[in-house]
Amino acid sequence: MGSSLYFFALSRKNNCVAIKILNGYASQLNREDKLQELKVLQRLSCASPSPLPAETSTHSGRLLTHFYHPGIEEDGEHLCLVMKLLGSDVQAFRENLPNHGYLPLPIVKRILRHVLLGIAHAHARGIAHTDIKPDNIMMDLGSSWTTEAITAWLQANPPQTHPPERSLNKMVTSFVIQSLPHPSISELASGTFRLADWGSAQLVDHQTTDDITPLGLRPPEVVLSHDWDESVDIWTYGCIVFNTLTNRPLFKPMELPEKNATEEEVLLYQMISFCGEFFHEDFLRKSARSLDFFFLNCKLKKFDRYGRKTFQECINDSGFPFSTEEIEEAAAFMHKCLRLDPKNRASAVDLLKDPWLAS
Repeated sequence: MGSSLYFFALSRKNNCVAIKILNGYASQLNREDKLQELKVLQRLSCASPSPLPAETSTHSGRLLTHFYHPGIEEDGEHLCLVMKLLGSDVQAFRENLPNHGYLPLPIVKRILRHVLLGIAHAHARGIAHTDIKPDNIMMDLGSSWTTEAITAWLQANPPQTHPPERSLNKMVTSFVIQSLPHPSISELASGTFRLADWGSAQLVDHQTTDDITPLGLRPPEVVLSHDWDESVDIWTYGCIVFNTLTNRPLFKPMELPEKNATEEEVLLYQMISFCGEFFHEDFLRKSARSLDFFFLNCKLKKFDRYGRKTFQECINDSGFPFSTEEIEEAAAFMHKCLRLDPKNRASAVDLLKDPWLAS
């Protein structure tokens, strides 16, 4: 079971909202400041500082209010976060699209620009999301989804429950996960997208864990136990650019028994091969785990040869109908994000000025 559940609710102002209910353990960690979701959402709910565009705050999480609800038995109190009700996530609606989840390029750029606006807003407030992935990018409900329309949909699709189960000393009934209908292509073309689920977010100046980001999206400084900051989101965003274009992951960490190589070692090899650069001595010297993977000459221990596969080739191999110019521009944009040394990556504000994303 996860650490939280989401529910629809009707607010006192007769608006539909989403309530994220954290389990007792996660709620206590928030009280102890070991998890920072409440504090992060409170910061995000403030307006963007100048000189960021005012629209940045509309593409990240926004907390309407919060409260605590008593738990049953020994579970303790539940922190309940009241937020704007959102629609489908990118991962979910792509699975329902024809042609292997391909999205037209203007929609891809719209999604990526909105996500980047959300990242810029977070970074300006000293927050790193640390868990950017397709199922954490969600679409605002369109204007047709009024409170009346949602109420009618709920009446036509009433909540369903699983059979009751025993939990310690009581019987509990859990609800079946149900989602609103997925958007059409025309709705996506004019939709608003938000970076959602800030449960793993970190205050950059008060980090509580280094265990961040799924392995295939994890930046090299985290893999190698180097100091990290908000630029971890820029690396992950670069991976998401490729995924949103092609509906495929860029990095595919896997074990290679013939080389006795672990998933992390294969991932580091792929980083070197795709990014077209090597790790520098200064960076590795400041990384606590570098000697687990590298010789003193900065070469990987398990790989004596390095193949080169450019971002252009990776995009072209996806089989989607991109022009040569589009591939070149997208690859150049990815290269600004996917630099092995985080100090060489572009900032979110700089990326917003890139002509490929603005076109």
